[in-house]
Amino acid sequence: MSLLRLALLVLSASSLAACGGDDGPGGGGGGDGGRRDSGRADGGRTDGGGTSDAGTDAGADLCGDVECEPFEFCTAGECRAYMGCVSTSMCPAGHVCLHRFCLPEDSDPDEDGVPAGEDCDETDPTRHPGAPEVCNGVDDDCNEMVDDGDPSEMCAMDPSGGVCMEGRCGCPDGTYDLDRDTSNGCECTAMPATNVGSGCSMAIDLGDLSDVGQTVTVSGNVLPDDREVWYRFRGLDGADTTCDNYHVRVQLTDNPGDAFGFEVHRGACGTAECAGMGLMSDYRWATDFYDGATATGECPCVPSPGTAGNNVCDDDTTEYFVRVVRRPGSTVSCDAYTLEVTNGVYDS
Repeated sequence: MSLLRLALLVLSASSLAACGGDDGPGGGGGGDGGRRDSGRADGGRTDGGGTSDAGTDAGADLCGDVECEPFEFCTAGECRAYMGCVSTSMCPAGHVCLHRFCLPEDSDPDEDGVPAGEDCDETDPTRHPGAPEVCNGVDDDCNEMVDDGDPSEMCAMDPSGGVCMEGRCGCPDGTYDLDRDTSNGCECTAMPATNVGSGCSMAIDLGDLSDVGQTVTVSGNVLPDDREVWYRFRGLDGADTTCDNYHVRVQLTDNPGDAFGFEVHRGACGTAECAGMGLMSDYRWATDFYDGATATGECPCVPSPGTAGNNVCDDDTTEYFVRVVRRPGSTVSCDAYTLEVTNGVYDS
């Protein structure tokens, strides 16, 4: 054998020795060069060493430390998305179509303790059979009904209180949950309605009150607590020949917790009467007043000037505007005030 031929044989043997070991996950003799075969089964064929690589060598062993996204699974150390679907009929046996993926029925992507085969949402751990129904416009307990719990109970812990309405907690316009008692919901109704008496130009008309002795009473609770309620009336001064009984009085005859006060605007909606005194609970404007025991108003009076010792019986008919509000810092409740307006009933 020539030296050249011998050298070629040695080189060939060295090359075979380098390729003879199976450094990859297949194990055995006829190796695959150390390359991972991605876990795909090759129909039972061995890769040179007689050991099958149908997912055993390149599947479970390589996925031990791999973390995949919720709708992925690991195979051969790699994360792959589950098969897509639009209905469970498209999925293999033991799978269910959720969120357009064929998920194994016993999987639990959202880790809420309820398997995909029973859950209705594997993207949200707060939604599953048996979950408490809350007011959010969502089917929380997977019974195919939205916000079907008790309307008040669902809002017991919500800062807004009230009852569940179209996915949010609150109260219908003009009603309020002041006591936060779930048994009565929005127990308080605004008096008067929130769109009534909201300004001087929209004052609630109490009509005309004659000085022959007329009275009118109204009630309210000024809710919401930052509103104001306006009333209007006309104090009529009848024709007088000897004594004028004109005596307009506005007072809160019922004022729970001293929570309410009012202003009176005489003649127009401008400056309030007695503005420097702040909110009032009693107001009078009269002509039948005295200085001690002496009548110094229009009593006695005469129709025309010129009679000594008598004042003129003027016509003091005037419009009055009353603005009722809650006193700053008062406790807000549903309790109502009673406002009494009179003319000619009381004496000075």
